[in-house]
Amino acid sequence: MTARIRTLDHVRGLSILAILLVNSIAFAQPFAVYSQPELSPLPLTPDDLTVWWITETFFKEKFITCFTLLFGVSVYLVGRDRNPADPVYKTPLFRRLSWLVVFGLIHGALIWHGDILLAYAVTGFVFWRWQDASARKLLVWGLGLFVAGAALLLGPNIATSLSGEHVTAANGDLIGLTERMRGPFLVSMAQNAAVWGQGAIQEVLAYMPTTLGLMMIGLGLFKSGLLRGEARTRAYILLMAAGAVSLVLIGWQVRVTMAAGFPYPEIFGLYALANNLLCLPVALGYVGALVLIGRTQVGGVALYPLACAGQMAFTNYLMQSLIMTGLFYGGRGPVWFGEMNHAALVPIVMVIWIGQLVFSTVWMSLFRYGPFEWGWRCLTYQRWMPILK
Repeated sequence: MTARIRTLDHVRGLSILAILLVNSIAFAQPFAVYSQPELSPLPLTPDDLTVWWITETFFKEKFITCFTLLFGVSVYLVGRDRNPADPVYKTPLFRRLSWLVVFGLIHGALIWHGDILLAYAVTGFVFWRWQDASARKLLVWGLGLFVAGAALLLGPNIATSLSGEHVTAANGDLIGLTERMRGPFLVSMAQNAAVWGQGAIQEVLAYMPTTLGLMMIGLGLFKSGLLRGEARTRAYILLMAAGAVSLVLIGWQVRVTMAAGFPYPEIFGLYALANNLLCLPVALGYVGALVLIGRTQVGGVALYPLACAGQMAFTNYLMQSLIMTGLFYGGRGPVWFGEMNHAALVPIVMVIWIGQLVFSTVWMSLFRYGPFEWGWRCLTYQRWMPILK
């Protein structure tokens, strides 16, 4: 494993684990509770509020940002492996993204409605033509799209708040939804598919400017050397400092949101402003910290399990969905849906973290790719790929 790949895998590994903490409440409760915790059918305890503050401040938006930055890099790396004479539809990248569309549809409709794979695949096709752009062009356009995306997502709710107009959220029948998610296997699967189908296309389109912008920024930073771990130490220290300042501002805004009682639509507008804009410097601060830790001998050894988890990020992401829906959805296991709030989910998340770090480390000591990564690679290159080391 080269130093460049090791840097990317450290970031990818930390991100895929951290994303589970953010997503956990969306597995355990109606999706509306993900953004509006006061809608939980269970009373919020001080521990729940503490976990919510920690998650919102240090995790939410930051690690999906890291992951999206790296997806832009992966599109570029796979896109280089092509014969210029081949038409687009015969290239490995076209097949890779096409299969990701299929995986996203299956994952979202049949396993968990919070799927991100479809959005990545569709946006990846749009990003395709930017692979050969210069680092400067990618960074300028990427930052512009990132800011524009935040404005499009938050602007309408900010305008509503400033106008003084009173509006209420249309969250539907959460009690009925909970009952169906706790029902027999086919009933819970149908309800999951219904939730996914109601918002899948809209979310892909709504988040495309932000997602595309972050892919551009990621590739721009990769081409400039920063995401390859090749920048000077001072650059990573500055990124960490900017991230720390951003975390202070985000933490303050999250406190304001809690003190105000999670008001709607402010929670999707003014009170989300810091998190949606400053998630990028925080994410890059985390990247800087991982690069500097990885440069030390002890740090490189300590981060090795994260690198293994990063190499198996696709497998770990899908396994998280299978494990969590197995625990919470009806007809699969103990059926805990609607029975846990934020604090109660932390031990479950930590056990999965430990399990995935151990499993990834053992698996990657024997094989070249994770199981789902290997299958995806075989489909991409249309041949059986060697998997044993």
